[in-house]
Amino acid sequence: VPKGHLKPLGHSDFDDSWGGEVDVVEDMDPRTFWTEYLPKRKPFILKGFAKRSPAFTKWRDDAYLEEHFGQFKAKTEPKNEDRLTDYCNQVRFGQRIKCSRDTIPYVESYMRIGKFLQRYRDPSFDKYIVTQMPDAMGEDFIVPNFHSCAQRHAADPGPVGGGRWVTQMYENNFWLSYNGGNNFSSSVIHYDNMNQQIMCQFDGKKEWFMWDLARDLDKIPLWSDMYRVHTDKADGSDDAPIDGERVDLARWPKFRDARWQNATLEAGDCLYTPALLLHYVRSYGRNAAAMTMFQSSEVYDPTCGGTQPGDPLPLSKYDVMWYQDGLPELGGQVPLALATQAQKAPAGKLPRKTFMEFMKRAAKGVGGFKRWKDRAEETFKAMDADGDGTVEAARLFRCRELRILFKDIVVTAEGGPPEQDEDTEMARYDLKGAQQTRQMEL
Repeated sequence: VPKGHLKPLGHSDFDDSWGGEVDVVEDMDPRTFWTEYLPKRKPFILKGFAKRSPAFTKWRDDAYLEEHFGQFKAKTEPKNEDRLTDYCNQVRFGQRIKCSRDTIPYVESYMRIGKFLQRYRDPSFDKYIVTQMPDAMGEDFIVPNFHSCAQRHAADPGPVGGGRWVTQMYENNFWLSYNGGNNFSSSVIHYDNMNQQIMCQFDGKKEWFMWDLARDLDKIPLWSDMYRVHTDKADGSDDAPIDGERVDLARWPKFRDARWQNATLEAGDCLYTPALLLHYVRSYGRNAAAMTMFQSSEVYDPTCGGTQPGDPLPLSKYDVMWYQDGLPELGGQVPLALATQAQKAPAGKLPRKTFMEFMKRAAKGVGGFKRWKDRAEETFKAMDADGDGTVEAARLFRCRELRILFKDIVVTAEGGPPEQDEDTEMARYDLKGAQQTRQMEL
């Protein structure tokens, strides 16, 4: 029997391949982050930074969460994640994956945060919140600013209350669970493809285990083989068939030699997790955390847009490409294209005619979009403050109506909004494109 067989990650039997804990720092400046940590895919803990956020005290109070955010609908998942049913009857690792009738599929459900709070301390209620963060929570979350100074379009002034030094974020998420006694919630071993992640812990503790695929892909099996060592890129996110609580070294003997690091994220800490870094997470106690992400395509601007990084800001001051209302809001690429056209136009302003032609092409490109003309007219009017029929490029970057309009166009292109019925569980079989729904028993 191999040493470490059927033992949990972090057991002393795996000490031979331990690469130490990740860096713990009390401060991080943009230059050091962009030149030393991001390109080398080095995670780190920013010790104590989360204590600056109002969430560090306010989100520990269930009554506060229910009063201020209880009306928002949130996505929930099982506390101990398992994605095996994504691969049932698929051929993987030279054999067909067999799933018995009692194999539990990946299940997600949607319920009001207030209703979740009434149940989540019940040991029989096996769900936790992992959802896009409601915008209203952003004021309570002070974001570290080590990732400041990503390049912006020359016409992009940055968000109101921030400026060009502020890096545009991609998506914001909120986690909440209750794990009594020695119980814990857990993820699968996985990596995220596109986004650089900043998580701040406001209550409870998380244990992280991490592996560098560029070094040890030959030792770690992945379900879909998306990562490419020779390019250090991936075709998508992926996860591993290894159970983090019972590591089967008889089936995966090379995994024992994969070099791993760990990090303990305590309440009051923040963690930077690079894209493509394979990881596994356990969550203990009453556990509240928030994450904001920026795209890996962001490029460092040493001039910081001709400004200096300001003090850390609440998340509500950032411009974000995806917002919580259950659907995506495209907020980056579209203003770039329109702003370029504005700069080429007389007086550096985008004419109404050019805008409407752009919108017509966009609506046609998704096979038709109802009321596109009315919506486009309303959006242009919201940007055209002086009513002269033209819009300055800077206004394109700060117009929420424009982002919402293109959100709806993107959703139309993807076949319409996803199933989001409240108090309904959805059993998803992603690779089949199938799903089954049932009412939750509450």
